[in-house]
Parts: sequence; structure tokens; C-alpha cells
Amino acid sequence: MTSLMLEAGTGMASVPHRPFTTRYRRALVFASATALAVFSTGTASAMHIAEGFLPQTWALVWFLASAPFVIYGMRVIGTQVQRSPQQKLTLGMSGAFSFVLSALKIPSVTGSCSHPTGVALGAILFGPGPMMVLGTIVLLFQAIILAHGGLTTLGANVFSMAVVGPIVGYWVFRALRGFGTGPAVFVAATISDLATYSTTAVQLALAFPAEVGGFEESLAKFLGIFAITQVPLAVSEGLLTLIIFNQLAQYNREVLEEQGVIASPVVALAAPSMPVWQRTIALGVVAVALATVPFLFNKNAEWLGADDRSTAAITELAPTYQPWFESVFSLEYFDLGDYERYLFEFQAVLGAAVLSGIVGWMIGRRRALDGVSGESDVRNGVIIVGTAILIGIGTQFIETDFGELQAFLSATQGVCFGLVGFFIGYPAGRKAAVTHTHA
Repeated sequence: MTSLMLEAGTGMASVPHRPFTTRYRRALVFASATALAVFSTGTASAMHIAEGFLPQTWALVWFLASAPFVIYGMRVIGTQVQRSPQQKLTLGMSGAFSFVLSALKIPSVTGSCSHPTGVALGAILFGPGPMMVLGTIVLLFQAIILAHGGLTTLGANVFSMAVVGPIVGYWVFRALRGFGTGPAVFVAATISDLATYSTTAVQLALAFPAEVGGFEESLAKFLGIFAITQVPLAVSEGLLTLIIFNQLAQYNREVLEEQGVIASPVVALAAPSMPVWQRTIALGVVAVALATVPFLFNKNAEWLGADDRSTAAITELAPTYQPWFESVFSLEYFDLGDYERYLFEFQAVLGAAVLSGIVGWMIGRRRALDGVSGESDVRNGVIIVGTAILIGIGTQFIETDFGELQAFLSATQGVCFGLVGFFIGYPAGRKAAVTHTHA
């Protein structure tokens, strides 16, 4: 696997800082805002503690624990944007990446569904602060719009996904980047994902200790639901994060240098052996394979979300416990339950379109500034996007009685179709480079 990883710290010429024009800076601010506003209606619920399923005292504790981190993250975002407006594009891309991944309820080998978090990428690029805010936005809108997670459990969910996840991802990357930037990104994203779910298990074990065995017995039960389920998904997230990081390192390297991500020499585990687009395909195939393997081992599974399994565990540990608050919104109230899968697909389409559009913008701008013709890029884009569209069309004919699994298939279709955004961003990036050159 390491032979597929891009060593971003070696073998690439330094590119001088090139400020964006005012025209395109505004366009990028709009793209970032769109990513935050649109994708915040995310529907993933696999790691969230459900509404009302956390005693009031613990709910308050986690609100108080999370609040200082979110406030700190707001200050960090403001400071970074003022210092370097060029970071808005990459910050928006990091937010969009998290929103897209949170829409994918991926089947796991334990017979349940869970989702990646996507918070490690932004933490690696900007430090954990900004992702504390972006993660909170995701969770807040998920609770309000589609009743996933909850308002009463928002503090606990923020602490696990938007606080612990980014902090762990950031420090793991910093600790390991001396062994190679690419491998460090992969490991950091993987462990960040696992840390998020493990934290959720700890939170529930503290709130619902077992009558026999106490906290330890309860923790073992919840770790079995969250941590074990999440291992293959965490690996997939590591690969997907590496794919996006590769694009940044290849086509927008100055951002990484400005943030100090690849400022110092590093030791490569393996030299790049193929172009970035080929490594993207290879890593993507491995990630998809990890997501499809569970079907082979659990063909008759019910594919419930890990949050549903945790709710059942709470009922077992505390039979008399009753949720003290109900969701303020649910599709069931409007008799729209059957249409939830299409909301997954719609979100994924928009998310993938913006993310692929921003990546395409970066590639187009860099290639134009380097004086490289766009023919090969367009050809490679047609191969990748065309294959994805065929996959999306093929999965349209797959029907299942399990809602969570159908939502995963619908979101997958959305990602496949949304990749066409590359063909919007790429020519816009080349045009931006020409405008900058003549400015």
C-alpha cells in the first residue's frame, strides 16, 4: 500500500506564492459558503448519540466541555482567513470533504452501517481548530434538519467528532510525518476516525455503566458496537483522505508550504511510481473494495446503523431509561420516510460536485500556470468520471429492503454523478491562471 502513497515532501519543485485575483477570490468564497450551507443538511447518523439518549447531567457536561473548543475554532478560522485569503478555497474544500463523507453510510463487516467523518484532512492542513467549527455545523444541521443525532446530545457528538477527531488526527500526523508525508496522512485519518467512535463509546459507557462490571463492562459493549465496526471504514477514510491530499500536494503545493504541512524535509517510505491520477484510481479502488467486502460476509444482515445498535444496548443496560427529549424534526412527521434515500443522493451529488469542482479548479490553474496542455487532463478526467457514472447508473438497478443500505447505495450514486463538477472547475481554473498571468 505504501507504494501507492504520494510522498509530498520530496521530488517536487517549490512553487512561488501566487495571490488570487479579486474576481476569483470572491468566487471561491462563494464556493466555500455553498459547501458549508448546502452540505450541512447531512444525513449520516452512524456515530451520533440519538436525541434524548443521554441523561441530562451528562448532556450538560459535554456541552460545557465542547464549548471552549468551538469558540477557539472560530477565532482560529478568523485569524487564518485574514492572514491568507487564499486559504478560503482549501478550507472550503476541507469542509466539503467532511460533509460528503458524512453522507456515506458504509456497510461494515459486523453487519451494521457506519460513516467516515472526514475531519482529519482539515486538521492536517489547518490544525484542529477550524474543523471544530465545521464539524459542529455538520452535527447541528443534521440534528435540526433530519433528526440524526440530536440537540440535547449535540455537545457529546461535537466532542467526539469535532474535538477529539481533529485533535488526534493533527497530532498523529505531526508525530509521523518524519516517516513520510503520505503515510502520515493515511495513518492520521485512520486513527482520527477510530478515535471519534471510541470516544462515543466512552461517553455512553460513562452514562450507562453496567449493573455487573460497571464502566468497564459497558465500555466493552459499546466498543464492540462502534470501534470494531469502524475499523475497515477508518481504513477507507484514510485512503480517501490521502487521495484529496495528493491533489493538493501536486496542484496547490503552495498552500501546504504556507501552512507548514510540508515545510521540512521528510523521509520517504517509497518513491512515487505512477502519476497522481493513476494513484487516485488505485487508492479509490482499494477504498471501494473495503466498502463492498462486507456484502460477501453478511449477505443476510439487517444493516442497521451503529447508532441503532447502541440504542438497543442502552435499553439492555438500563431497561427503565426513557428518552427525555424527542427530535424536533423527522421525515416521518411529513410521511417522507421513503424519500430519505433521495435526500442522501441529492446531498452526495451536490457535495461531490463542489469538491470535484474545487479539485478541478486547482488542477486546471496549476497546469495552465506550468504551460501544460489540458488534453491529457481532460482525457484522464473522462476516464475516471465516465467510469464513475457507469457505476452510478448500474447501482440504480439495485434495490434492497434495508433502509440504511439503500441510503448507502443512493449516496454512492450521488457521488458518482457529482464528479462531473470536475469539468466545470477545470476550465475555470485554467481561465483564472490566464487572468492572473495577464494581470
